[in-house]
Amino acid sequence: MDFNNFITNFDFTSNLWQIICPICFMIGDIISGFIQAVINKNVETQKMREGIYRKFLLIMLIFLSYIIQFTFGINFISKGVSIYIIFMEILSILENLKKAGVNLEKLGEILKIEKREEK
Repeated sequence: MDFNNFITNFDFTSNLWQIICPICFMIGDIISGFIQAVINKNVETQKMREGIYRKFLLIMLIFLSYIIQFTFGINFISKGVSIYIIFMEILSILENLKKAGVNLEKLGEILKIEKREEK
């Protein structure tokens, strides 16, 4: 399935959840990043501020995509932005877990098995 079909067929339960879900993952990324920095004893307020500024820019992007959706009736843009941000934040959370010392090898094995089964 190509990305365009994926976005077209993917539906959030409501427009509200399409906004809330990526924001929840952003909050999870901020929390996991802070915890891993505490564990690794490298908390830097400048990095934290920059990270939060980036999150605000992503939130702005979500709202701008909704303006495009409601102005021009192009639904797939806001969906695509939300889905992209969710996947980006999931990857960042996984990186933070790995940096914090959480063993993710089992997850990697599961993903490899599922990927082989798809072929």
